[in-house]
Amino acid sequence: MTREDRAITIVDLMTRAMAAIDNGEQAEQVMCSTLAKAAHAESAVLVGLEVGHKLRVHAAWPDQRRAAALVEVVGHGGRHAEGNLHLGQHSVLGEIVIIGPDLDRGDSPERARQLALSRRGGFGPETQALFAEAVAPVLLLMPHVADACRREQRARTAADAAAALNLTAREVEVLQLLSEGLLARTIAARLGLSPRTVHKHLSNVYSKLGVHDRLVAVSIARAQGLIAA
Repeated sequence: MTREDRAITIVDLMTRAMAAIDNGEQAEQVMCSTLAKAAHAESAVLVGLEVGHKLRVHAAWPDQRRAAALVEVVGHGGRHAEGNLHLGQHSVLGEIVIIGPDLDRGDSPERARQLALSRRGGFGPETQALFAEAVAPVLLLMPHVADACRREQRARTAADAAAALNLTAREVEVLQLLSEGLLARTIAARLGLSPRTVHKHLSNVYSKLGVHDRLVAVSIARAQGLIAA
């Protein structure tokens, strides 16, 4: 892999990740698989921390089952890699490369990610050069990819909750504005509806949620992931 090939690979990685963000696709999976394939890795994972500092797998390549052993290694020793590029050896997985900061540190740990790759035969000097050159672009992309994936997850959760409660898109929209403290008259002006129509939507929302109070309705909606907290 020449220097030009490495540059093309990195541009391709960034292009694919940004396209995934724009299209609402699994950007973290795109990053993980794109770099893994370029490096001829045998397994790769992209991990982060949940509340309570529990390790969470956001993406795996070629699949979750085959990458499970790598997740185990990262979980026990990869969280505190020095710097943003760490190379190590494993008795079974072979060479392991971890790109990313210490997950337990930084201003936004919920956005921090580590991308780990493994190959039993080792990656070779040219591929290691690719990793070194990819660190800055990957670190630049990670927070944006993390934010996009969280938005996508919230949207799926909201859609599933709305479907389960038989709420229409308009009713959810009215509920979101209600949670922001707006009165029916203001909501009507915001949405280009009549106050009477807004009151009808609110009546439907209360009925479907089984409540009679706006504060309780908003509380339930937030708990169900219907609206933003």
